[in-house]
Amino acid sequence: MQTKHKWLAAATMVLWAMTGGAAELNVATVDLDKVFTAHPKTQAAEAELKQAEGVIQQDLEKMVAEGRVLEEEVAKLREAAKSPVLTDEARRKKSDEAEEKLTELQEFQLRLRRTQETKLKQMREQLAKTRQGIVDELMEQVAAFARTEGYDFVIDRSGMTMNMVPLTVYANPDLDVTDRLIEYLKGKVPAEAAEPVEN
Repeated sequence: MQTKHKWLAAATMVLWAMTGGAAELNVATVDLDKVFTAHPKTQAAEAELKQAEGVIQQDLEKMVAEGRVLEEEVAKLREAAKSPVLTDEARRKKSDEAEEKLTELQEFQLRLRRTQETKLKQMREQLAKTRQGIVDELMEQVAAFARTEGYDFVIDRSGMTMNMVPLTVYANPDLDVTDRLIEYLKGKVPAEAAEPVEN
């Protein structure tokens, strides 16, 4: 997630408010990585992604099989071009056919690579789009949860700084509301309402 600096700013504000003698704040911590993984839409998206991967794999396997057929045809034509029973003209013709078939094979292999690259790129882009959509929605739902439960701040204890140091060095375990938030989301976002990943 690209919101770590926002959580750092929020944590700083909490400390400032506490040391500044402000009214007592109601603070909660949450493991947003765990919440994201457990989110109904995340689970549905992963299932759709696996299904899409299976379809793409089948298509690629069919193309690979077609490529093998072309390879076999090239090999047969090259072997025929060496046959001593054929006239020189017939051998030249077979050799020319073999070269034409080889060109066809090379073009097919290039098309296969491009198809694979395009499919993988589309999947990565769709996955990133889906994940970002879930993250954006999750942020709104966490805010709604906080308002409903009366929390002034909800801090992500799974967050890391740019130096890969835990953002929350220590938090009282009693402040953790991760499991409650997951149950809250399950009630708000039924799994069947999750949007499918496009192929």
